[in-house]
Amino acid sequence: MAPTACRFLWVGGLAGASLAAAACGPSFQAVYEGDVRFEHCYALDQGPAAAAVKKTCWRQWLHEDTYGQSRDRVEYAGTRFSELSLDPTLPTEEREAARAHPLAAPVPTNAFAPPPTTAEHASGAGETAPAALASATPSAPPPGQECAEDCTSDWKTCHGACKEAACDACDKAYKLCVPGCFRK
Repeated sequence: MAPTACRFLWVGGLAGASLAAAACGPSFQAVYEGDVRFEHCYALDQGPAAAAVKKTCWRQWLHEDTYGQSRDRVEYAGTRFSELSLDPTLPTEEREAARAHPLAAPVPTNAFAPPPTTAEHASGAGETAPAALASATPSAPPPGQECAEDCTSDWKTCHGACKEAACDACDKAYKLCVPGCFRK
């Protein structure tokens, strides 16, 4: 055989081997369809669809669309199918969500807005603290108020008539008068 013929056979053999290797992998179309169907099942999982619909979607994906998919996706789909196949008396995401407590505050819609008020504005048991204090104001004055007002009046009279150093005596008399109002 001529040396040029061997060269063509060798190059042709390499080209054929590379084509054979490329033909053994998944096609772009198969990978794309698997991705699309996985995302469809994942979207069903996030939505309000029934558990039977979700289970059917994941089973179909596992049986038909795993070729060319990553191992983490296949494991996730298997785990979701298993979870959805469990006994209906066991706790599931749907039952846990139904049992969940309502949010303490509405979900924010603007990152720059101040947080919403969560206190109730109705009268009765749901009153806010300042409103409850205002409505609970007693009709009688607190103990010692009249005496303290007398002390204040005496201090003002004394302070109005004094000059600088003599005002210290007014202050001392006031400091002695006020505590006496609460000892009675």
